[in-house]
Amino acid sequence: MEQAATQVRKQEARRKEGGKKREERKKAPEAAELSEGVEFLPVKEGWKIVEEYWVVEPYAKVKIVEIPELGGQKAYYVEEVQLTREERRAVDKLIDILSVELEPPASFEADVRQHIIEQARRLAEKYRSAVRVPKASWGKVLYYIERDLVGYGPIEVLMRDYKLEDISCDGVDRPIHVWHRDHESIPTNVVFRNRDALREFVVKLAHMSGKHISAAFPIVDAMLPGRHRLAATYGEEVSPKGSTFTIRKFRERPFSIVELLESGNIDSWTAAYLWLMIENKMTVMVIGATAAGKTTFLNALTNFFKPGFKVVTIEETPELNLPHENWVQLTSRESYGLGASKVGEITLYDLVRLSLRYRPDYIIVGEVRGAEAFVLFQAMATGHGGMSTMHAESLWAAIRRLTSPPMNVAPAYIPAMNIATYVERTLLPDGRVGRRMRNLWEVEDYDKYREIVRWDPATDKHAIVGSSVHLATVAARVGKSVEEVMEEIERRRTVLEWMKLKGIKDTRDVFVWINRYYINPREVYELARSELEELRVKPKPPIVAPLPREEVVVQVAARPAPRAAQSEALARLRALSTMVRARMAGGPPLSREAAAVLKALYELGGQGDRAAISRRSGLPQQALSKALSELARRGFAEVSITYTGEGAKTIYKLTPEGERAAAEL
Repeated sequence: MEQAATQVRKQEARRKEGGKKREERKKAPEAAELSEGVEFLPVKEGWKIVEEYWVVEPYAKVKIVEIPELGGQKAYYVEEVQLTREERRAVDKLIDILSVELEPPASFEADVRQHIIEQARRLAEKYRSAVRVPKASWGKVLYYIERDLVGYGPIEVLMRDYKLEDISCDGVDRPIHVWHRDHESIPTNVVFRNRDALREFVVKLAHMSGKHISAAFPIVDAMLPGRHRLAATYGEEVSPKGSTFTIRKFRERPFSIVELLESGNIDSWTAAYLWLMIENKMTVMVIGATAAGKTTFLNALTNFFKPGFKVVTIEETPELNLPHENWVQLTSRESYGLGASKVGEITLYDLVRLSLRYRPDYIIVGEVRGAEAFVLFQAMATGHGGMSTMHAESLWAAIRRLTSPPMNVAPAYIPAMNIATYVERTLLPDGRVGRRMRNLWEVEDYDKYREIVRWDPATDKHAIVGSSVHLATVAARVGKSVEEVMEEIERRRTVLEWMKLKGIKDTRDVFVWINRYYINPREVYELARSELEELRVKPKPPIVAPLPREEVVVQVAARPAPRAAQSEALARLRALSTMVRARMAGGPPLSREAAAVLKALYELGGQGDRAAISRRSGLPQQALSKALSELARRGFAEVSITYTGEGAKTIYKLTPEGERAAAEL
């Protein structure tokens, strides 16, 4: 009996062992995936699939699912074609052979991925007896060779998905997160399960970017092939949960200004206004928080450069992608010394100083955060056009950063920044998340900023809320009246609306048409206007919603003084204010023509159009233009826009200073 029982136990053990082996054979494809230390979690039955699309058809697709256990949270699931054991052996064998016998491409311009595929086919034919790949499996084998040898391995699908902006791994046993253009920040089904595998993958990413990372130097900030930005940590030296990495994907085809118009990021009047300002070398600062779209917005503004402009860009990691021909791209370099040594380091400050020797029309600094800001503002104050971005939550926060260490820009140089725009990623009225240019200011002086355009979050529309002082500056510079400059903005607005309607939105195509406008503006404008008329499309006039003027309110005691005494006190206050303003202005007296126009505006009730002012003052057109520009520069008059059925109409208004000066005449 005892022998029989022993025999039964042995048979049962053999049966269980055979069952385990069969189970292992069934799970061979999954084991191949886990051998990389990475797990791809499957989609469970009953989960709702919100969206699915191919990334590499027919080998890799993406599914956006809702997970009921997490309250309907969305997740990003990668599904790749699975390899059998024979196919996996063929892939590993060919990768080993390619590592030894791979011949370099004939030139640096060759497509590396295509070259690898051709070499894999050649070596498969050469070693046909050792590598047996069925014809039906050849496509899968090539996909995995390209994925693992020249691609990004387990995150290859994420890198190829054009809808993703950021890829972030927070450590071992944590799902990789992505920022999806349609679904924002969501987790994926890709999880690193092994610390060593994650370390090796971070080292691979660092080597792909030409950088070194190790326990001695556990931090890297670099650029991957394709100009994707990499930030990574190694091991547990600075990140207790294991190695981490974040990849900010670079858009190979940058957004054009027309695409920003289509998305609602900016309106056509503001775009035409910025076009005119950039043509006249006005300086622009783009302000916003992280991932607000500052670089995208700045890159789109470069569509407006004149063909003859010489442009120099200065960045730590090259992200700008200009369609301009006469473009010098400079990037900073870290020190190659060890420890505190700064041997060989080239900073943004060094590059901004160097750029002045290139005689640039425009200097663009990708982001100012240190001593380079001081040199940039010095350059802008001497007549160079300048553009940059800055992390700040408002214009006032940006000014505080600029005037504080380590930037140390003197308040006297702040007006060298002519225009500031604030962009942000925000919730739209329809519930979507989008990027919008929220505000545009003109900088008159330190602590004196004029808001020109404001975005309304309730209607998702931009409105003109203030009058411009820089339009008068541009008018004086080009020898035209402010009214003529406003008409030029309208013509450019028509061209931009036409390009949007015609679908001319590729960066290169937009740049070509803007160049054509610079060469022959009348021809391009007439083409745009006539085609819009044929299509019976008339661009809607921009929204004009002037902000209420802030008034000084004098607080009085609970028991008010007699009315005569109040009037006398206010009169003294106004007289004192006028005297102080006159001392602050310290300018020469008004010319005879400007005084005549000031008096005419006063007699017209404080405002009037050009024709009414001309009749009242009796001045010829040329003298009238000079007088209006002088009043605008001195702060006695401002320009506003009124849209009627006949189009834009320019209205000149007296400011409070202008009214007081006119009353004294």
